[in-house]
Amino acid sequence: MKFDSRANRHVPVAEPLVVADPGQYAWDREVDVVVVGLGLAGAAAALEAASHGTHVLALDRLSGGGASRLSGGVVYAGGGTRQQQEAGIEDTPDNMYEYLRIQVGGVVTDATLRRFCDDSVANLEWLESHGVRFGSRYYKEKNSFPGGAWGLYHSGNEAYAPYNANTTPAARGHVTQGGGYFGGGALMSPLFAAMRRHPNIELQCYAEVQRLVVDERNNLIGVVYRLGPQRGPLKALRSALHWAASKLNIGMPRTGAPLRWLAELFRVFDREQTVRVKRGVVLSAGGFVFNRAMVEQATGAPMLTPHALGEDCNGSGIRLGLTRGAATGRIDRLTYWRFYAPPHAWLKAIAIGTQAQRLCNEALYGATVADVMLEQSGGRGWLILDKPLMDEAWAQLRSDNTLALVQKLMALMYIVRCTQKAATTAELARRIGVPADALGKTLRAYNQRIADGQPDEYAKTDKYRVAIGGGDAGPCYAIDIGIGSKFPCPTLTLGGLSVNEESGLVLDVAGSPIPNLYAAGRNAVGLCAHTYISGLSLADCLFSGRRAGRHAAQRAG
Repeated sequence: MKFDSRANRHVPVAEPLVVADPGQYAWDREVDVVVVGLGLAGAAAALEAASHGTHVLALDRLSGGGASRLSGGVVYAGGGTRQQQEAGIEDTPDNMYEYLRIQVGGVVTDATLRRFCDDSVANLEWLESHGVRFGSRYYKEKNSFPGGAWGLYHSGNEAYAPYNANTTPAARGHVTQGGGYFGGGALMSPLFAAMRRHPNIELQCYAEVQRLVVDERNNLIGVVYRLGPQRGPLKALRSALHWAASKLNIGMPRTGAPLRWLAELFRVFDREQTVRVKRGVVLSAGGFVFNRAMVEQATGAPMLTPHALGEDCNGSGIRLGLTRGAATGRIDRLTYWRFYAPPHAWLKAIAIGTQAQRLCNEALYGATVADVMLEQSGGRGWLILDKPLMDEAWAQLRSDNTLALVQKLMALMYIVRCTQKAATTAELARRIGVPADALGKTLRAYNQRIADGQPDEYAKTDKYRVAIGGGDAGPCYAIDIGIGSKFPCPTLTLGGLSVNEESGLVLDVAGSPIPNLYAAGRNAVGLCAHTYISGLSLADCLFSGRRAGRHAAQRAG
């Protein structure tokens, strides 16, 4: 994959600096391993490498934590974790493997997936050993994200066809404790504390890597980066601007851009640093969803929503790898998230596309629903329900004390901004622009299967099946759940640099490992590079970050 100069404007990445005589070059410092980007993947790589006695320089372009710090703090783990056992949930590595084998779509080899499942308990315990806390309070209902008051929930499609074939559904979404509703901060803060305590790790923020360094034989031997002030009022103000920009972008897409621009003015105080690296460089700088030119060139189409997820993720790590001839994989994959439960009553509605055809099992994970809408309906879709279902939803919002306030507010936004009401289904069809006769036919077929005692055509559980008023019965409702509806639909990128799945070394276009160059997290092709479920990205960051850090530390310097 090649990107033109427009994709390079966000963070300029230059071709490698060639140093003819490394022994005589005026390096600013020399270390064993450099980690570029300090979300969960980078933190895991740094701590793992340092635990093997190597000197690690850990760099982050902003204040550290990245998209991981802004996330819900859900880590997908299973196979019999302590939290699962305390909640009475039966799970094994084999059971976890069989589910994920269908879910991840063959994006990694079976051997890698098996290793991920076998190591899952140990990786969660590794986080706990560094001070991250997880609970075992089990949320049993379908929920997009119950928040930090809960410890475990079904964060994917474990309970639904075809993903539940030959498996026992098990809750594997482990929610980080201690950070309020969103646990990303409670996940990353202990890891940063651990990095700061570790004698083998030097941690630097506002350190923007712009260039790799190679010798005359094209061997990777270092990095060039710009380093900002590490203390004092300049750093504090810069951090405050970026923090405010990230918070604004979560609720109001793009509104944080002016603050990012102001923070960029502090670059005049940065100074260039050139570091010699003896064992390896780990690229873990996140995806590229905030780099619109890069997204459009990778996917061949514009983004369908302004609601990008991450901390100014710009693809600089991926572009650094490309300067060394790296190959990419699944670089065209975006995940869009269309969540609409709770209220749980809306799972009893039917999801339709532009031809009023039913799209899928409405209880599937939100990113899976969005994938189906994109494939079958150009990213457009509606939930169709009648007055009894809408009344049930209102009752749940008023009385269900297990729901967080933010979830109730999200449901209200759907009702206020995205809902059409009509006296008949024919009128409703006209308002949303779908064929009235097709909508009537879809509703009649759905209701008839329920009346005849037949299973749902998409294997939706009977718990979420109820006849919906059709024909001239009304009033009826259509909730716009399309990618571009007035309710924000978050998105992020999934693909990255191709890597050797045993070591994490980046592969070149011929499929050979590039010595000394590693990638992890969303800089690399990983378990969620094809599709997404909550917690799998963080779990993959942990798995791939530790893999890269371990291999870099154990190779000869």
